[in-house]
Amino acid sequence: MLAAVCLAAITMMVDMRDASRKLYHAVEVIPVTPGPLTLAYPQWLPSEHAPGPLENHVGLQIRGEDGAQPAIAWTRDPYDAYLYHLTVPPGVSAIRIQSDFITTDSGSPRGGVAGRDLAALSWNSMLLYPYSGPQTQASAIMVKPSVTLPPDWRYATSLPQQDGELQAVSLEQLVDSPLIAGRHFREVEVAPHHYLDMVADSPEDLAVSDAQIGQLRELVRQSGYLFRSRHYRDFRFLMTLSDQVSGLAVDHHESLDNRRPAKFMVDADMRALYGNFLPHDFVHSWNGKYRRPAGLVAPNFQQAVDTSGLWVYEGLTDYLGGVLTTRAGIWTREQYLASLAETAARYSHRPGRAWRDLQDTASMAMTLWQREGGGYGSLRRDGFDFYGEGALVWLDVDVTIRRLTAGRKSLDDFVAAFHGAGGDTPPQVLPYSFDELVAALNAVAPHDWRGFLQTRLHALGPDAPLDGVTGGGYRLVYRTTSARNGSGLLYSVGMEVGQGGVVSDVLQDSAAWRAGLAPGMKIDQVNGSAYTTAALRQAIRNAQHTSAAITLTVAGSAGPLALDYHDGERFPALERIDGTPDVLGDILTARSH
Repeated sequence: MLAAVCLAAITMMVDMRDASRKLYHAVEVIPVTPGPLTLAYPQWLPSEHAPGPLENHVGLQIRGEDGAQPAIAWTRDPYDAYLYHLTVPPGVSAIRIQSDFITTDSGSPRGGVAGRDLAALSWNSMLLYPYSGPQTQASAIMVKPSVTLPPDWRYATSLPQQDGELQAVSLEQLVDSPLIAGRHFREVEVAPHHYLDMVADSPEDLAVSDAQIGQLRELVRQSGYLFRSRHYRDFRFLMTLSDQVSGLAVDHHESLDNRRPAKFMVDADMRALYGNFLPHDFVHSWNGKYRRPAGLVAPNFQQAVDTSGLWVYEGLTDYLGGVLTTRAGIWTREQYLASLAETAARYSHRPGRAWRDLQDTASMAMTLWQREGGGYGSLRRDGFDFYGEGALVWLDVDVTIRRLTAGRKSLDDFVAAFHGAGGDTPPQVLPYSFDELVAALNAVAPHDWRGFLQTRLHALGPDAPLDGVTGGGYRLVYRTTSARNGSGLLYSVGMEVGQGGVVSDVLQDSAAWRAGLAPGMKIDQVNGSAYTTAALRQAIRNAQHTSAAITLTVAGSAGPLALDYHDGERFPALERIDGTPDVLGDILTARSH
């Protein structure tokens, strides 16, 4: 039998004063009774793209509550590395768990989640909890957290506070409530019960303009018109702005957890290119957190989940996030169309669509996420394909509802009913099945939605699902200039090149493929000059006027490679279809009620 665990709250004390050294320290006190006990380190988290960072959880020591007794021996489960077994000695009513967390990411040049002047804390990275098997309910375990910061640091979190002290919450809510802290801190109330909280490398990186605050305020307003409900008490846009920490974005019921480059909020080019990032994660409070595919709902953090519904969780969020970004004025209509054109083109250049359908990208999500950056991503299909291709499917749903109802209804009506079910609520999860999703669509506009969705989920072939684009009044074309400052290499020579001239992907039967290029190769020279993306693009433009091939010198190659391509640069764009209504224009128009 396992040792009984008392109903009293676990205390969780995290010391972040060594954040600059890439270390956090934690002390937990868990009420127990003598006997065998299993502790679990959270493995599967509702919004994470990979298992919990067990390899960075170190220095584990377990003693009686006062810390004076000898250490209690523990052993790791031989079949599940996330479980620890121990025996609580007689007379011990609580155990004291001491551990450290190494905040660096293996292989990341930007240093994990902590820097010299700031840090982000995911509570699950520091804690163990009593585990009595699959029936363990994270929602029934209470935890009283606290945090110790370096001098002059401030923090923000969605956790409830009273008189400056964090209050006891369920383990489920704790893990869903990250904390950011830093020396350079700014909080702005963008709307009632909505706050922008930022920590940054320098005060200059916090200088978000009044105009940007106004756009966030409009985002909150437009989200209200769309969802007709809110499922949180307060919402916090938590932003860690640093060139010292790794980029990451995790969605939560009552907050974002966005870790971005230092200039993310103040650089105009970044705002134009990535303006949909905050709205995307904001949408997740409704789609993914409140309404969640049933397969992604688990009673605790040790149960593996069914990710097959991520084409809704992420795909619908990707679509709605872009629409709200435009309705809020963060993007212009032209910027949205440029982004949509890039999505349409990218998924029309995915040879992996010949064998792996959209549904399988979702079902394989955990494996694909962990294999990012391995080369030939377009052939393998990566762990984000259900974002962009899923968004194209949901655009098609929106356009189809409008066509079926002669414009009287739209996806907005589905969202208001489906995600607004139950009205305004505190954070909670309302799971759904595929059948319930189909029924909700039929309630808005009767149609064979089951067949509609299944056809798109299981379609194989070279082209992305573009019926929503054409039904919206536009067609995908390719031009010689870019509206998004992209390189266009994928759509011209058929390859993508990363930092330092290292090839990351090559399309089969493209000019790059015929030249002998492959992922992992490093291009050192273009026509005898040092490689830069600009130099390669200029060579592609020049090659339009000559029959000579572009010569590429590749590190380790016996001789130069001949890139025989003469059709110039190609960048995706959306072009209006004459004589058709501008349905996309209607979709993107801001709402007033």
